[in-house]
Amino acid sequence: MAKMRARSVLLTTVGVLAAAGALFGLLLLVNADSGFSGCTGTARFGWMAPLLAASIIGGLAWILLGQEPRTDDRSVLETASCPSCGRDVLGKWRLCPYCGSMLYPEPTSEIDPPEAD
Repeated sequence: MAKMRARSVLLTTVGVLAAAGALFGLLLLVNADSGFSGCTGTARFGWMAPLLAASIIGGLAWILLGQEPRTDDRSVLETASCPSCGRDVLGKWRLCPYCGSMLYPEPTSEIDPPEAD
């Protein structure tokens, strides 16, 4: 567990440094001709917009990547065999993705007609 935590911290640090480097490189690329005069980053609070945007994107990524995968629906993870081609398919599929045949017969709503005497 400690190794996973250390790896997570390392990957987060590397990701933050890579994002900061990419942002700095983008600023250099965009403003190289003007020598940073009149650059958004040199305005009084011009640096806040990119910082706020990066914080929001980073926070959303942190939340989404930090969630455990949902495994409460076990029937999706179960496999079944196709009656036509015999390949394994996921549990709740109705059609085989390999041969296109129906995996389970569709329920019929027809009532059997009464037998003639």
